[in-house]
Amino acid sequence: SDLPFAFARQPASCAEWRQVDFAANMYRQAAVAAGENGNVVLSPWGVANLFALLQTGARGDTARGMASALQLGGAEPPAPDETAATFRKAHTALASAADEDVSLELSVSDSLWLAPGFDVANEFVARARRAFDAEVRTTKMGAKGRKAINAFVAEKTHGRIPNLFGPPILDDPLTRLVAVDTIYFKAKWKNPFEKCSTYDQIFHAPGGDVKVPFLHDMRTVSIFNLPECAVLCLPYRYDLAEMLVLLPSPSNTLADVEAKFSGSWLDRFAANRWTGKATLALPKFDFSSEHDLTKALTVMGMGAAFDPVRADFSGIAPKLFVSAAIQKANITVDEVGTEAAAATFAPMAEACIEEPPRLFVADRPFLFLIRETSTGLILFVGRVMKPVPPQVNASGKNLK
Repeated sequence: SDLPFAFARQPASCAEWRQVDFAANMYRQAAVAAGENGNVVLSPWGVANLFALLQTGARGDTARGMASALQLGGAEPPAPDETAATFRKAHTALASAADEDVSLELSVSDSLWLAPGFDVANEFVARARRAFDAEVRTTKMGAKGRKAINAFVAEKTHGRIPNLFGPPILDDPLTRLVAVDTIYFKAKWKNPFEKCSTYDQIFHAPGGDVKVPFLHDMRTVSIFNLPECAVLCLPYRYDLAEMLVLLPSPSNTLADVEAKFSGSWLDRFAANRWTGKATLALPKFDFSSEHDLTKALTVMGMGAAFDPVRADFSGIAPKLFVSAAIQKANITVDEVGTEAAAATFAPMAEACIEEPPRLFVADRPFLFLIRETSTGLILFVGRVMKPVPPQVNASGKNLK
């Protein structure tokens, strides 16, 4: 495709999803959290897919905030079935790509883990299964739930995320539901790099130069040229996926490129494509990231979902709110190709909220009693039909 990451135009039954803009916003929040010099790997798909699933059970301001953060719909949040249709189409496209060739392993999963005896709306469960292929399981929370979910995630990510979370996650006795999303990707380059051409080279890191192994080759490639950066396109086998490497131009910094990152900006690549022979040098890399999504998604407009007072997930069950949100992700890039995985989870707890103070406003006629407390003897009794404020003389004393 000449439009990297372009998402197919949605039919009327689907909600508009500005998925590149969401990915850009999610990345920027993760980059801030990682600090100026920290590596970042995350799965915007994993975050969006999980919270789109929960958004179909949100109502009112909670649904609006989630849709805004996810870049779904317009001024009003999409109806649950519109959100579901959008992600059903995305799931179908990903499954179709994975079926094209065995050298591309691309698998996604969604699951809902319910505390024993906790009832959720039948419509929500049916939609989750139909549109998101979600598995619905029952498990005790606490240590048993952690063990079951971690084992499930380890299997789905081929062992790349063996321990998604530990204590005290799920120890809250009010935890009722845990939503989990996984994605696993393994693909071979269309044109692999020769191992004999891998050798150490200097990488100019912010903290100082380091020597690391680089992949090298001379080949015909496509490079997109923009004032801020050059973008190398490295396709995987059968062009079913691609990696884009965005290298800032000499007059720009990575921060300049990060600031431009958006859907409309990526769409400009198509008009600036160059194809020809190029000498390539790309570092091998292998690292992991962990992201606390609560702060990031709150900044992006999803705060109500995490607030036990404001959250409205009545399309799932009464009094639920998202009590945490974490993603773990990792990636390996070498001569053969790329392997990456991510797992995202969001436990939902039942709000235990103190009732707001009762109002007692004596603004209509009332009765009063004055009594001695040890005996209960009523000393005075009366009523107030029309209050007469005490009169005060010039000295400030009450008049008798």
